[in-house]
Amino acid sequence: MTKYYKHIFLLCLFAILSFPIFSKELKIAVLKFGSVNWELDVLEHHGLHKQFQLNLKRVQMTNKDAAAIAFLSGSVDIFVTDWIWVSKQRYNGSKVSFLPYSTAAGGLIIKNNSEINELDDLKNKKVGVAGGAIDKSWLFFRAFFKKKYGKEAISYFKTSFAAPPLINGLLKTGDLDAGINYWNYNARLEAQGFKSIINIEDILPILGIKGDLPLIGYVFKEDLLTRDQDLVKKFLKATNLSRKILEESDEEWNRIMQMTGAKDKEMLIKIRDGFRKGIPKSDIETLNSNIIKAYDILKEIGGKKLVGEGKHLAEGTIWNAN
Repeated sequence: MTKYYKHIFLLCLFAILSFPIFSKELKIAVLKFGSVNWELDVLEHHGLHKQFQLNLKRVQMTNKDAAAIAFLSGSVDIFVTDWIWVSKQRYNGSKVSFLPYSTAAGGLIIKNNSEINELDDLKNKKVGVAGGAIDKSWLFFRAFFKKKYGKEAISYFKTSFAAPPLINGLLKTGDLDAGINYWNYNARLEAQGFKSIINIEDILPILGIKGDLPLIGYVFKEDLLTRDQDLVKKFLKATNLSRKILEESDEEWNRIMQMTGAKDKEMLIKIRDGFRKGIPKSDIETLNSNIIKAYDILKEIGGKKLVGEGKHLAEGTIWNAN
């Protein structure tokens, strides 16, 4: 090898060694206006993927069912869902694990000038419920209603199920008297003069759940955790820092305003405050204990249609990241 080529070889070697060695690509399913999308955007904007040498790819999905299908087929490595789905998969033989992400929940919302002032006023009223008959928020509401009033909510008022955007639309037109919807959709309505009567987080202590209850979390396949646990841990550290930025910086919310779907500053503030409120504050033991209690409550109301053959939360559902 001539001196010239040796020189070129050494320069190329130096250049290669000067750049960080990034991990295997991690594909994460996101929804257009979903909070995971915001968090990953903040992560990339602040260079946290470079700091932790992560090679992330966001894969946009139309809805949460599409995200689940993509995850099970191997098209994505990570997506966000609830622990009931994870436990059900484990009972079916699919080794997946859950790490708590957010406690943000919805609640019952009405127009500000509505004649409804308390839950008793809902008798024979038209109430829209987002997500379907076995949605967690609805099942928690049913359990609470039965415990507090000794009645079945489903027969106390006229219930109809629809997608979250449609619930909001029907509330605006007056075709529904009240709605039980997810936190981010309720935040949009609150910015437009609607008010919440009761939130799911208000219901939980009455059902015996004290402290934070994570409703959704990041989900991974166990083979990824076994094969490259360090990669997953780096991803979680980066997302925790990203979430911290969203928790502390109002300016960051101004930057991602369009991404949140907020139509004005007031709506952005409602969405921002709802997101921050949903960041878990309890210790991991409390979170795990509350998930186990909540599973039993929901199983009693939702039955096999909700949990499948599971009698208790499947062992290994919640991943201990330590």
